[in-house]
Amino acid sequence: MPNSLIPALDPAPLPGPPWLFQVLWVLTFFIHIVFVNTVLGGTLLAALAGLAGEGRRETRTLFVEVNSWAISLAITFGIAPLLFIQVVLGRFFYTATILVAWAWLGMLVLLTVAYYLNYVAKFRLRAGKGAGAVVAVEAACFLAIAAIQVTVNLLHLQPGRWAVVADHVWAALSDRTFAPRYLHFVFAAVAMAGALAAWVAVRRAAHGGDAGACRAMARFGIRAALVATLLQLADGFWLLLALPEEVLRSFMRAGAATMAPLGVGVMAGVLLLVVLAGISDPLAQSTRVRRVAELVVVAMAVMVVTRHQLRDFYLAAARAGEQVTVAPQLGPLALFLGVFVLCIGLTIWVLVRAAKDRPAPGERAA
Repeated sequence: MPNSLIPALDPAPLPGPPWLFQVLWVLTFFIHIVFVNTVLGGTLLAALAGLAGEGRRETRTLFVEVNSWAISLAITFGIAPLLFIQVVLGRFFYTATILVAWAWLGMLVLLTVAYYLNYVAKFRLRAGKGAGAVVAVEAACFLAIAAIQVTVNLLHLQPGRWAVVADHVWAALSDRTFAPRYLHFVFAAVAMAGALAAWVAVRRAAHGGDAGACRAMARFGIRAALVATLLQLADGFWLLLALPEEVLRSFMRAGAATMAPLGVGVMAGVLLLVVLAGISDPLAQSTRVRRVAELVVVAMAVMVVTRHQLRDFYLAAARAGEQVTVAPQLGPLALFLGVFVLCIGLTIWVLVRAAKDRPAPGERAA
């Protein structure tokens, strides 16, 4: 029986109510995925910027500089959701990582290589040299990391596939939802990075930056976001239809609880397309550019919720009859929440200062 491969439930009681860990899991994962999308989408656009003509060096430089801190923040803010999934679904998630252990551990190698390649690209660009090949390899590393993450996340949802994957590890890629789910993730990252590039270009132009370069970078970002959003909407329907029949039926029958976030996400995507299509001169339509960034964030937030809900339907049979004990530890929990809020505040403050601060004349940029 496939379910016999599922490790026993950890007898240690939960240190707080299950619903709290679910909420914190979704919240921290959303923060993590914002930085992940910035890194993945930004690196892909930096690699593609060589095809953008005017403004391509500014676009590439922007994302290479952003990656200097975004990679670190993506890793740091990935710790909390990893801890919460360990508390709630550790026996499923870590079994999946063991089944594809070499790929999971290899992800650390890919991450290290990409991290250092970003600094190579950064120093080359500051020296006035080209960095196209370096950024392309960096992007390939992040795409491979994304593929590993999607594989593990799909595998932990389906204990029935574990025996086959244990015998043939490449069977981990045979899930029919792998391709649309992977593409959905990549397109979302590109759309967000495009919106970020356009928003930064508009701000730079408003603060006296070169209008020509800023307009070229903004237009490149808007085009990238438009194409990525269009492809993501089409891919989203492919992903829905590729879901296992029992999962899709359960999802649809759950009513407003599941259909409302999905509907909001689809509507945000459609509205995003309308707004993007209406931008002809980003510098003169700064309000629309800001609206694009806001809609991207809204779409990401509700899709994170939908992703979490789908996980519950996937694992409903495997977790049937699961009973956990709760022994609240309010002190450590309060300490975690306090430190978490403090870190979020400090991160926001640092990002705002980084966006607003400019070196004085003759002063070297940090």
